[in-house]
Parts: sequence; C-alpha cells; structure tokens
Amino acid sequence: MDISPEEIRSQKFKSRWVSGYDMDEVEAFLNTTASAFEALARENESLRGKLSEMDEEISDIGRRRKLLEDALVSAQRVIHDMKANAMKEAENVLKEAENQADRWISDANSQVSEIKRELRELTALRKDYEVKFRILLESHQEQLNAMRSMENENGEKSTLDLAP
Repeated sequence: MDISPEEIRSQKFKSRWVSGYDMDEVEAFLNTTASAFEALARENESLRGKLSEMDEEISDIGRRRKLLEDALVSAQRVIHDMKANAMKEAENVLKEAENQADRWISDANSQVSEIKRELRELTALRKDYEVKFRILLESHQEQLNAMRSMENENGEKSTLDLAP
C-alpha cells in the first residue's frame, strides 16, 4: 500500500477563508476513512496469513498426494510382481504335476510290461509242465499196461484195475 491509516489521519489541508470545507467534517471524514482503511489493512493482512497457511496446506497436500501416488505405483508394481511370481509358480507346479503323472504312467506301463512278461513266462511254464506231466502220465500208463500185460501172460490176477 502506498498510503497508511496514519498518513490519512495526519493529512493537513490548507484552509481558505472564503469558500472552504468545514475542517471538523473533513477531519471526521479522514478519521472514518483512516479507520476503514485500517480495518481493510488488518483484514488484508489476516487474509494474507490465511492465504499463506492455505498455500502451506496445498503444498502439504501436494506432497501427500505425491507420496500416495508413489505408494500406489509401488503397490501396483508389487501386485504385478506377485501375479507374475504366482503365474510362474503355478506353471512350475503344473509342470511338476505333469512330470509326476508321466513318471507314474511310465511306472505303470513298466509294471504292466513286467506283469505281461511274467504272465508269458508262467504260461510257458504251465505248458511245459503240462507237457512233462502228460509225458509222465503216459509213461506211467505204459508201465501199468506193460505190467498188466505181463500179469495176463503169467496168469496172475491183476491187483491194479485201472482204466486204460
């Protein structure tokens, strides 16, 4: 401001004898104007203080906003990383499960092959046993028949009555 309330109050005018203003009215007006000007100056100073406080608040809010934005960006980055890690882990678990399933299938196929081989061996053993048993039975049958035939030639009664 270029003029203060004190300057308004202390302002003096030249007096004229003929057609001048009433000095009391001028001084009353100047005092009223000075008081109003003083009130405006106080209000202006108060508003400047409030403006300064608000500027500080806006600055503080700006800092907080920046911090929140940074935190949000960090949280989004963490979430993205967590998702990526979860996807990798899920892929690893899936691959491991597939590998385990392949091993189980391979083991099962090996067991099936082993059982089939054992079955073939047992079937071959059974056939071999049947052939040997049949040969043994036929051999005993021939011996019995030969004994019977000898007994019949000798006239002896057969103690063995077995069906041929």
